[in-house]
Amino acid sequence: MNRRNFIQTALAGGIAAGIPKMAASADERKYLTLDWFHSRRDLDLQRLRDFLGNSVVSAYNRAGVRPVGLFQVSVGPDSPSFLMVAPYPSMAGIQETMGKLAADEKWIKDVAAFDEKWDLAYERRESSLLLTFKSFPGLEIPKAEPGKTNLFELRMYESRNDLGHAKKVSMFDGGEIDIFKRVGVNPVFFGSTMFGPRMPNLVYMICFPSIEARAEAWSKFGQDPEWKKISTAPGMVDRELVSSISNQLLTPLPASQIK
Repeated sequence: MNRRNFIQTALAGGIAAGIPKMAASADERKYLTLDWFHSRRDLDLQRLRDFLGNSVVSAYNRAGVRPVGLFQVSVGPDSPSFLMVAPYPSMAGIQETMGKLAADEKWIKDVAAFDEKWDLAYERRESSLLLTFKSFPGLEIPKAEPGKTNLFELRMYESRNDLGHAKKVSMFDGGEIDIFKRVGVNPVFFGSTMFGPRMPNLVYMICFPSIEARAEAWSKFGQDPEWKKISTAPGMVDRELVSSISNQLLTPLPASQIK
């Protein structure tokens, strides 16, 4: 596949898949694209980091998309991999951004220069389109101590069917996110996957100031009385709603606008 269209093609696919299901939504929820670049340690990882940081972020900002998050997997499957997160106010906003990128002469030149070098920088690309939750409709930029970055965690909950998925989303909207905030599990975004792998699923990102803070927060969450109550209610036990849970720890790249 021609890399020149690597992001545009993924987003176009998401648009085609999502319009019939969600075009009539009138609430405040937003859309997020997750673009994964899976690589190998024997490939030119620094060239990929430079392209994402120096070209992709600035091009998307010129098109009106911000904040753009760039992360590298530090712990978890598919390492080394890189993740780009981009927010949009609507499906029309995604289409508008693609049009602006297609007319951006600097972006076109940057992509051509990236393509021209013979050595590969990544092995495979994987993209998803998410619709954010009603109770957390946007993307929240976390606070960070001066000179430091947060530790990010990305989690995916897969369900066997749409009913289980909808019930799990309702748990988050009905109180689980509030418990997160109370115990120190800091939300960045929550979304249902409209287009992407391993559907139906939900994906969310959280962050912590340190690995120690992460351990403490998850311990508090597991012991929280309200969490124990809602997670043991009839028909709402995780094993009934979720077939698989996966997580990765992520480190923001220097150019990331989410740190």
